Amino acid sequence: MKLLPIIFFLACLPLLTYGQNGINELGARPVAMGNAYSTINDQWGLFYNPGGLGRNKKTVAFSAFTNRYGISGLNSLGAGFITNLPIGTLGISAFKFGDDLYSEQIASLAYANSFGIASLGFRANYLQYNIEGLGTQGIVTLDFGGTATLTEQIRFGAYIRNINQAQISTINDERAPTILYAGLGYQANERLNLTTEVEKDIDFDARFKAGLEYKFLEKFFARTGVSTNEFTNYFGLGFISQKLAIDYALTWDNTLGFSHQAALSYTIKE
Repeated sequence: MKLLPIIFFLACLPLLTYGQNGINELGARPVAMGNAYSTINDQWGLFYNPGGLGRNKKTVAFSAFTNRYGISGLNSLGAGFITNLPIGTLGISAFKFGDDLYSEQIASLAYANSFGIASLGFRANYLQYNIEGLGTQGIVTLDFGGTATLTEQIRFGAYIRNINQAQISTINDERAPTILYAGLGYQANERLNLTTEVEKDIDFDARFKAGLEYKFLEKFFARTGVSTNEFTNYFGLGFISQKLAIDYALTWDNTLGFSHQAALSYTIKE
């Protein structure tokens, strides 16, 4: 009988963990912008487009926590660290989703470098699934991405998750999702930043995402975003100083309700 709640929970996973199943998108700034983040060059590229790390010149430690729909079993927590090398940027991260009943843990190592208008990055992930009573399964996935500054205002970004199509189980040849992302960003002025992105899982319909960030005071930012294919609204606020960044995001899903995410970043070395 102990197996019954596990089977029920797994049956609900396609609805409740959309964006999980090995997808460790994390960071209140990108979430508040609708996860349309393929064109942004900052530390959160460690959880999104690894190519976004290539122009980094800092050493930064950062973390984030997500509470989904008030259900503790759907919470996620992650942390990352990036540092500038003589050639390129190195990043490491850890991520966990779930609880004792079902969980996913991801450890990642990323490297990126820039040249000319472009920045390219690579990420290797070790993903472990754990189901109470049924054991664990571990796989390795590989991600690759890049960004390009087309003009002073326009950016392009693209990346792919699980380019190696790692196999989770031989039963029905189940594999981790392989997802392609491509987007354009527009820096209208020093206060307004717009992003768009198309996300395509090779097994599902495409999603369109758009985000906006507005600097309304010297160190304060307001953000919003939307995504289609299960329409979702995103909102958020951010505070950024020379060393410290604090971000908050609120997500509204028409079916499941509210999710909250808080994030903290600290610049150790400029």
